[in-house]
Amino acid sequence: MQEDTFPAAEKILSDIENVLKKDTSLKSFEIVPAEDNENKSPVFHQEECLGLASWCVQPLYCYAYRRLLEHRRNRHRREDPSNVARWLLGALLLNPDVATFWNMRRELVRCHKLDASEELAFTRLVLHQKPKCFEAFAYRRWLLPYILDAKGKNYDPIAAESPLCAEADVARTCADRYANNYHAWSHRRYVMTLRESRGYTHPTLEAEWKSSLAWCQRHVSDYSGHAYRQFLLRKCVLETEASSKEDFLEYTNTADYRQRCDAVLAYVSGVLSENPHEKESEDSTTLTRDDTTCRTLDMLHGKSHPGCTSRLESQACFHALSYWIEESMANEDSIRMYNDHEALWCHRRYLAHLLLRLVESYKMYSTYKAGVVDDSCRIRPLELGDNVDGRNESKGNNIQAPLVKAFLDRTREIVELARKRDAYERILVERFQRFLGNIGLEL
Repeated sequence: MQEDTFPAAEKILSDIENVLKKDTSLKSFEIVPAEDNENKSPVFHQEECLGLASWCVQPLYCYAYRRLLEHRRNRHRREDPSNVARWLLGALLLNPDVATFWNMRRELVRCHKLDASEELAFTRLVLHQKPKCFEAFAYRRWLLPYILDAKGKNYDPIAAESPLCAEADVARTCADRYANNYHAWSHRRYVMTLRESRGYTHPTLEAEWKSSLAWCQRHVSDYSGHAYRQFLLRKCVLETEASSKEDFLEYTNTADYRQRCDAVLAYVSGVLSENPHEKESEDSTTLTRDDTTCRTLDMLHGKSHPGCTSRLESQACFHALSYWIEESMANEDSIRMYNDHEALWCHRRYLAHLLLRLVESYKMYSTYKAGVVDDSCRIRPLELGDNVDGRNESKGNNIQAPLVKAFLDRTREIVELARKRDAYERILVERFQRFLGNIGLEL
């Protein structure tokens, strides 16, 4: 097929275009192994699936590629936009990594020759065939604000109708189809950031937190998923800083909030019962969910001088801390269950570092502040005479915090378990212990 023309090309491209127009709910596109059959169309359509016979892939792509480059070189010659769109359709379905073709498609959208919503359906097919295509994700990120701006300022759809929920679903499908798909998880982060910037309700942070946990528990070695969990964890920890007092006050009366308080207190209960120095009153070792006070938080973070926050702020801090504890315990369970997964130990490094950032932030402000939590330059907190609340805390004071003690005790247990496994697991444990030493923690 060295000729510039492929007689059946236009007919095949038209068939593909017609299928996309007739069935807007297409979910997949596949290359179907098949030999040349002159009496049968190479385009297959069945049950929301589009297929193309393998024998025509190369000549069809070459045809579309040549036509598009010729159109690009001779812009003074007017070409029907519908023809250009059809050529782009075939070229991008077969090879979506050509940035020039996506830019040409953007031009057609700007000129209102292509519908932006239909473009989302088209790129979904592209991503099903090639789920790690950066250019396709970039094109969808370009389309989303374009679509949302047209909806108006008061647009805030329910979950079933939300374009952002659909985007999260696309990213999840791509992550399922291609391991360690960083582009898919980056796109999902973008969706959550866009939701926050525009003030939309869906997808909610809590829904993403739960669904991503289930996904990571099924794909324990995929660090891209754990990195997304780290992104969400930061959002959850700092969410109460931006949430309204009325909404949070209503939330404190729910069963979910009470369960989260119980989880925080259960996490440190063993440390408090073993260390009499942590007792501040006769019932310090038998804390209940009603003890979500500033005094309790001061004790958990090892803050030697009383803070000055309201009960509502203390409850918000308790709630934020529960997300870190939930993630830490999920990580422990995965390490106990699965051998030789470096992603789990790397994720625990992040949890250890974040815990120190949370402890330092609380000691400074009696709450969690983004400026301290995000300060990755300060690897060894509260050292070298750092001043907290106008007073110098002693070096290593973080280790005296029951939260840090409980983390180290639990880490010590899984380290001892991992050392009994194979040699590779012991290497991962040694690397993890070196990291802990670098941030000022010793098992």
